[in-house]
Amino acid sequence: MSLFSFFLFAFFCSVLWAAGQVGGRLVKKRDAAESMDEFRLILGAVLSLLGLVIGFTLSMSIAGYNSRQAAQEAEASSINSAYLRAGLLEKTYTAPLRTALLQYLKKRVEYYNGQSNGRVSKREEAISVQNELWERTVSAVAGQQTAITSLVVTGVNDVISSQKRAQAGWKNQIPLPAWLLLFVIALCCCVMIGYSVGNVRKRGILLLILPSMISLSFVMVAEIDSPGEGMIRVNGHDLYELHRSLIMVSAN
Repeated sequence: MSLFSFFLFAFFCSVLWAAGQVGGRLVKKRDAAESMDEFRLILGAVLSLLGLVIGFTLSMSIAGYNSRQAAQEAEASSINSAYLRAGLLEKTYTAPLRTALLQYLKKRVEYYNGQSNGRVSKREEAISVQNELWERTVSAVAGQQTAITSLVVTGVNDVISSQKRAQAGWKNQIPLPAWLLLFVIALCCCVMIGYSVGNVRKRGILLLILPSMISLSFVMVAEIDSPGEGMIRVNGHDLYELHRSLIMVSAN
């Protein structure tokens, strides 16, 4: 478990456990068995609602993860295509353009595999190389309006567009209101569980079970939903493999 996941688990578990303690201390007298039967019926419904909302947010996070993974694959495909199309130009233009593509590819690999605190600088470096790549493309096709140069320009344009789409995909996360709704329902469930258990001194261990399970679910959703944090993230594997293969090809 990463430090990010550990802090998330500790925060959620402690808050939800405290909510259960509060619910247990709300109990004064429970003489009417019928009222507890009705209460447990409501508790079951609220727990079912919590499970439904957790499943809904999990599906949202998985969809976002899949879109980011697809965007990373699209980036690798567009860079590979642009690299191949650069070979259609004259040799004087092919080498500089392919060198810029390799530099850009390296920056994108570093962006995906780097730490969150240095990711902004890596993105800025990639954009700088991106601008240089476009300038070299413009100079290579200047005065040569042919079908071949159009292919090269389209390929480089796809490289730039795929990076923009990938960046937008990283911002496609579960909205804050959904997290707040999930957290409020979880708090209500833990308070009601504490009220149902009753004596928190004798049965306090029972109040750890539900908060722990809910916290683990929250951590898993957050891990999948946070593109640059935790252990479950898009790691730029396709970009790395492409960079390695192109380096081998250019060395031969």
